[in-house]
Amino acid sequence: MRHLVEWDTLELRIDGEKLNREMKSAMGKVDPIERLDLRFFNGLMRVEGSIRKFISVPFTVEINEIRASGTTVRVPLRSASAAGFPLPTILFGLMKSRLPKDLVSYEDPATLVMSLDRFLPPFVSADIQKIWIIDGGLSVILGRGGADPPPPGDQHDRNDISGNSAGNQS
Repeated sequence: MRHLVEWDTLELRIDGEKLNREMKSAMGKVDPIERLDLRFFNGLMRVEGSIRKFISVPFTVEINEIRASGTTVRVPLRSASAAGFPLPTILFGLMKSRLPKDLVSYEDPATLVMSLDRFLPPFVSADIQKIWIIDGGLSVILGRGGADPPPPGDQHDRNDISGNSAGNQS
C-alpha cells in the first residue's frame, strides 16, 4: 500500500530517560515490585529495582541485546542478581503472571516480548530492523514503511505519543 510519506530506512534515537518514565507510567504499580528503573550504557541496558516480600530486596537484570522483527521486539534477560547474589533465569518464569498483559508477555528462555503496534499511531506502518543499546537510550533502524495524514479530528494530529501538543514539544 502506498503512503503519502514513505521511507526505505529510517534511523531513530529513543531517549532513555523518557523511555524510563513511559515504562513506569505504563506499568503502574505491580506487586511485589517497589521500584523499577532502566539505565542505558553502550551495549548494556540495566534494569534496577527492588521487590518487597518481607523486606525490600534490590535486584538487577542486565540486557545486552534486543531482537526485533516486524513490530515485535524480544528482550532476552541475562545476568540477574538479587541482593548481590546471582539468580537463575528460570525464576523469571515465576513472575510472568504478574506482567502487565496488555504491554508485555513472556517466552522461555527468560525473554520478554512486546508488540510495538500499540505505540504507533494507526496511520503509520513500519518494520523494525535493528535496535542497539547506546549510552543514554536506544538507536533504532526502521525498514520500509510509511505514513498518511491522520483522519480529521484524530487526536494524533495534535499530540505526539507523550501527549505534548505539536507546538510544545520538549
